[in-house]
Amino acid sequence: MWHETYEEMMNIIISIFSIFKNIDHKFFKKQQQVPDQKIIQTPYGGRLIVNMPQGNKIVVHFKDKELIRHKKRWSQIMYLYYLLGWKLTRKFYTRWQKGEDEQKLKEQAQKEKHNTYILALDGDTDFQPASVMLLIDCLRIYPHVGAACGRIHPTGSGPVVWFQKFEYAVSHWLQKTAEHVIGCVLCSPGCFSLFRAEALMDDNVMKTYSTESKEPSHYIQYDQGSLPPVTPSRPLRSVSESMCPRCARSLPR
Repeated sequence: MWHETYEEMMNIIISIFSIFKNIDHKFFKKQQQVPDQKIIQTPYGGRLIVNMPQGNKIVVHFKDKELIRHKKRWSQIMYLYYLLGWKLTRKFYTRWQKGEDEQKLKEQAQKEKHNTYILALDGDTDFQPASVMLLIDCLRIYPHVGAACGRIHPTGSGPVVWFQKFEYAVSHWLQKTAEHVIGCVLCSPGCFSLFRAEALMDDNVMKTYSTESKEPSHYIQYDQGSLPPVTPSRPLRSVSESMCPRCARSLPR
């Protein structure tokens, strides 16, 4: 969300807090007090952590555009560096500081990076667990594959949805299947894709993606929020059996 006004953002935050605190009696028959909330200042703005009654955590990140570049691409970079560069590797760095064997820590960190996946979704994507398992199985069977994308289709009716179904059939069914046959899908759609952490943490991926745009091609590809093509050592695959319906948008993408 980046086009909302101040009033719209305040209404969204109030709605979220009302759910956290079980205020709405239409959704919560038994009222429970949220046990703990933390607001943490971060280099990119702030982070709100809410511990739900059953032990689950909800983490909300607030990006300050005075501290980090605005637009979609830099938000993705912020999240990836938080999840991979800090959250995943911090525990190994802490153990190294305590004097544990460096070589063993490197092997454990490499194994965890290889078996850590990030699922990219749009807010209006509807999917079943079986679709995600197909993507996971693809990455487990092919250890050199860096990411896998599922086959998606719009739901609903009307002229806009008819156009979307044709557009998705060409771009997600025909084009990406052809790229898969050739050897590598050039761009993984953010609406339903699974990435391997080890591939994203390679220098040629995140280092390239976090480079400031200087050429026209950079503005067209990177600033639109599209990760750079994965190298042949870490190709991208299309899983045609994974069907993921999504709600129709008011305007075609």
